[in-house]
Amino acid sequence: MTKEELMRQLADFNEEELEAAVQAAVAAKKAREEGFYFLHHFFQQDRFSEGDHDYGVKIPVTSLVMNPNDMIHGGVIAFLADNAMGFASYMEKKRPGVTLDLNVRYHKPGRGKHLTAIGEVVSSGSLFNSLRTDIRDETGMLVATATGAFYHRKPKD
Repeated sequence: MTKEELMRQLADFNEEELEAAVQAAVAAKKAREEGFYFLHHFFQQDRFSEGDHDYGVKIPVTSLVMNPNDMIHGGVIAFLADNAMGFASYMEKKRPGVTLDLNVRYHKPGRGKHLTAIGEVVSSGSLFNSLRTDIRDETGMLVATATGAFYHRKPKD
């Protein structure tokens, strides 16, 4: 599809839909130019660290992450939990890993301006880490808790 054809299609969208399309396009461009991956940029994920062992992820709450009941979609909360624990697991191992298991328990509807999750390594072995995280809104209210297991391949010699 040509750029002109794409521009003609955009004429049928309202402002909110165009804003989402631009956000998706910007996320795809950042993923290509800056690295990381599309969803990191699309959800405007911010990674941070507090101290030597607290590694967290924060995302803003926008209309794009809401479900039809005006709550943050459970899949977005699971995404946030997975990324916070994955970040903490990576920092502990100092090498990439993959999620083996992810369990999320939802406690309250996610709403507000942003959600934050801080990953915590509960147990660490040579290849596997077990982690946990709390997902909280900006008031500190507990929205969800999660646990996960992550695998980290041994570094090549």
